Amino acid sequence: MNARSIGPERRAGGAPAPAGGRIRSRPLPAGWLLGVAMVGAMTAAAMVPWWPVYESVAFLVAAAVAIVAGAAVALVGAVRSWPSWAVVAAVAGAYLVLGVPAAVPGRTFANVLPTAEGLVELVAGTALSWKQLVTIAVPVGSYQALLVPPFLLGLVASAASVTIALRTARPAAAALPPALLLVAGIALGVVHDELAVQSGLAFLVTSIAWLVRVGIAGRRTVESERSADASLADVRRVVGASGLVALALVGATAASFVVPPGPREVVRSQLQPPFEPNDFDSPLAAFRRTFDPGAASDRMLSVRGLPDGVGLRIATLDTYDGVVYSVGGADRSAESGQFTRLPYRLDQSGTPGEGIELEVQVLAYDDVWVPGAGRLERIEFGPRGTARAEALAEEFHYNDVTGAGGVRSGLREGDTYRAWSVASVGEVDLAALEPGAAVLPEGPEAPDELLLLLDTWAPASDPPGQRLARVVEAFHTQGYVSHGIGEEEPSRSGHSLDRIAEFASVKPMLGDGEQYSVAAALMARAIGFPARVVVGYLPAEGDRRDASGDRVFRGADLQAWIEVQAADGRWIQVDPNPEPREIPERLPDEPTVVSRPQSALPPPEDRTPIEELAVEPDSGADDRADDDARWLDALLAAARVVGIALAVLLLLASPFLAVVLAKSRRRRLRRRAPTPVERIEGGWQEFTDTAADYGYPIQPAATRAEQASSVGGMGPLVLAAVVDRAVYAPGGPSEGDDDRVWEAVEELQQRLAAPRPMRERLRAAVSLASFGRYAGSRKGDGS
Repeated sequence: MNARSIGPERRAGGAPAPAGGRIRSRPLPAGWLLGVAMVGAMTAAAMVPWWPVYESVAFLVAAAVAIVAGAAVALVGAVRSWPSWAVVAAVAGAYLVLGVPAAVPGRTFANVLPTAEGLVELVAGTALSWKQLVTIAVPVGSYQALLVPPFLLGLVASAASVTIALRTARPAAAALPPALLLVAGIALGVVHDELAVQSGLAFLVTSIAWLVRVGIAGRRTVESERSADASLADVRRVVGASGLVALALVGATAASFVVPPGPREVVRSQLQPPFEPNDFDSPLAAFRRTFDPGAASDRMLSVRGLPDGVGLRIATLDTYDGVVYSVGGADRSAESGQFTRLPYRLDQSGTPGEGIELEVQVLAYDDVWVPGAGRLERIEFGPRGTARAEALAEEFHYNDVTGAGGVRSGLREGDTYRAWSVASVGEVDLAALEPGAAVLPEGPEAPDELLLLLDTWAPASDPPGQRLARVVEAFHTQGYVSHGIGEEEPSRSGHSLDRIAEFASVKPMLGDGEQYSVAAALMARAIGFPARVVVGYLPAEGDRRDASGDRVFRGADLQAWIEVQAADGRWIQVDPNPEPREIPERLPDEPTVVSRPQSALPPPEDRTPIEELAVEPDSGADDRADDDARWLDALLAAARVVGIALAVLLLLASPFLAVVLAKSRRRRLRRRAPTPVERIEGGWQEFTDTAADYGYPIQPAATRAEQASSVGGMGPLVLAAVVDRAVYAPGGPSEGDDDRVWEAVEELQQRLAAPRPMRERLRAAVSLASFGRYAGSRKGDGS
């Protein structure tokens, strides 16, 4: 194989390169374009794992520009024999010229020309964008300079691969840079098991195609002075390598279906987000401050697009340590406490609910939490184009588990934003709910006083949904609202366990959203529902609106409620707060010790959804339906196993199928050669190739008679004489000689195969011994 070419195009019909292997300039060989295209396909396949990080047309543009630009630089460098430093300089120049339009499209002039700010961001992103990329919520789109990593890696990988393919003695190594690009995309990307399998298969197919291309090109570039054995060793190494690659990737793919999936770690999962909610006071701990006379009437927020009955969430709290309700678990390791940047959008297509669009104007509100509703898809801060909007967009962090977002520097008067979300709209029948399976951070058990109320209001023998509905109804009918301000009835603030015990034992029940939400959450958890506390604003009928019809929330409109998860995964908004009304006189304390009586039936342990289904009675029709479903599942599982097995076998056999197809194509070209002499010579070559594949020592430089003698028998000698006479006779071959020669060839091939077992026939069918025997000038023609 020539040290600077992957195929025969470089040397065929031309003089050899000068000693030193470098020339000033050369015509572009036709086969190089195919090689460049195949290397580009490998690089494109390696880009697939990057897609979930961006999910934007801008990424496709950046990837395409990087691959094409890198390949073009390497191709020009190969044609003009540039030294290595010149190729590196050209790649750096292409990065600076094309980097801003492709990787920082927001910093261009007329979407084409780079601006000074864009060049600064491009150069800075070369070093800084990697960390930003793994500490931000995905997908990121074309946010700032976050397209720089795939653009830079794609450009370098494409240039390096094409250079290796066209200018080195090991063109098969051109698969290494795309492989590194693939690994980088997996490490810096997100866990996406389905796409991981697809990208692996795509890279497998393109890399095998490239290795087969290298093997075919290698046999054409064998120099005449090299022995056939050396050439055969090269081809065997290439095909053997492709077989190993196929075996490894197929084994990994099959294992992904057979072995139970476990957590897959990427760089993103090992980095802590920069926004820590526990660095700030819990919104529930500061709940009563907003009801002070000096703040209760302040206009906090103006909101447009909020449906009736849907709460405007400030923060979602899921961790209770017996003193304060907060976010993210005691050790800050829970997913609810991990806030990441959201520069572009989230895919909420699988979230049940309706799409809503909120337009929020910040008035007197000044907190780090960004109010919203439902599960956020996208957010845009305003006024657009201002430095303040860009700063808020860069600082915004979001947690998709709880649906809460925040900015570290906090919102202030004059800030505006538009948010697109998916939220559950409409009333829900609490009595029909079944508990979900969400796992929340552990907390202390509810105080006995609260559990006594639970057993009194909702007996343990009732279904969970009915118990929850009765608890909420009891809060509404037996509870009274007091913030403990001014001339109101005294009501102590706080939501620690002792405050909740007092809240549950004193008659009448007195408190505000701080106590009602925590007490309801503890009761819901005792029933079996995953429950968390939400602080925000709840719109009510007849609420305040400004002249434009937007809702206006004041300080006194702040509220706290709970969310419980149903069996279908939805988080249902539940408001346990009673309507404000006149508070009756407090009843005298009873001197008896509060104890929890024995219930007729002990409360059931928390059950999983599977256990719930196991104890439910079922009808015979349902049994038959379940049997049918099980049969269908079994058939689908069997079909899946069979399909995987067939795919595995096909991929394992792909290197051998490639050899068989190559031999079939070679035979067809020889049989359909344009002249009778070429068809006759092709018939002899076909026979000697078959003999070589069966292990006969066919020497390429020997005469046909000598080659026939190596095989033995009269048949080959007669055929050799017929071919020599047809080729060298003055009048040329007679009409039909070519057909008769091929009939004789087929008969001799059958004679060679007949006495051998099937294993030897298969081995000969995939043997590589016949490749590389006719490289350079034509051999075996008797000359």
